[in-house]
Amino acid sequence: MVAANDTSLLLLNAAQAAERFGCSVRTWRSWDRAGQTPPPVRIGRSLYWRPKELAAWVEAGCPNRATWIAQRDD
Repeated sequence: MVAANDTSLLLLNAAQAAERFGCSVRTWRSWDRAGQTPPPVRIGRSLYWRPKELAAWVEAGCPNRATWIAQRDD
């Protein structure tokens, strides 16, 4: 079993992403619904985020989702 704080995780759930960003899960989900995070990966009914993508997103200045996707796909 992988520990919850393992930095080698391939995907983070909302609680893990919120913890990394120092906010509540409610705030993280609100940001996601508003398009202020990178797009999540949907597996079934669950949403996950890629840690490497989150790090790159922060390095880019945390742009909104539409801007991030445009930058990422260039």
